[in-house]
Amino acid sequence: MLSHSHGSVADRDVIAAALRSMRHVTESINELKREHDRSVRAVEIHRLLDGWSSVDLALLGDLVMEVYDTFDIRQSS
Repeated sequence: MLSHSHGSVADRDVIAAALRSMRHVTESINELKREHDRSVRAVEIHRLLDGWSSVDLALLGDLVMEVYDTFDIRQSS
């Protein structure tokens, strides 16, 4: 957008600020989606463990994801 803007410096500043804002919003959305995906995977692992009576794995987040990725745990159908 900025490369196609032939307006004043003030116009370019407004466009640059809008682009920064949009980038910030998309980064925030992406992080929320990653956190949601981690929770979903933790719940999947929790369901795979028969008789698990300890802490809710969804609360462990990154630790569970590391185990999930390390051991390539997949739900059997």
